[in-house]
Amino acid sequence: MSDQKALCREALSAAVVGFRLGMEGQASENLAKFVDCFLPLLQEAKQLNVDEVNHLFGEVLAAQSRKDFLRVADLLEYEISRLLAD
Repeated sequence: MSDQKALCREALSAAVVGFRLGMEGQASENLAKFVDCFLPLLQEAKQLNVDEVNHLFGEVLAAQSRKDFLRVADLLEYEISRLLAD
């Protein structure tokens, strides 16, 4: 599972950097990779609060739809990343 988390962290980091640098297309692709990677981890993790995860991803999607890409990057870096904590 640590390999899976490493792949998730890599995709998440790439998405954060992309959103901060204004490369929304590439960042969105990396965000999609992160979500694909994160879903199996979410199903296995018992300590994660599903309501909290849903709320955070809802905020990410809302910020993305407003084209507030710095907010997306902040949410990914400071909120979503802690879901991958060991």
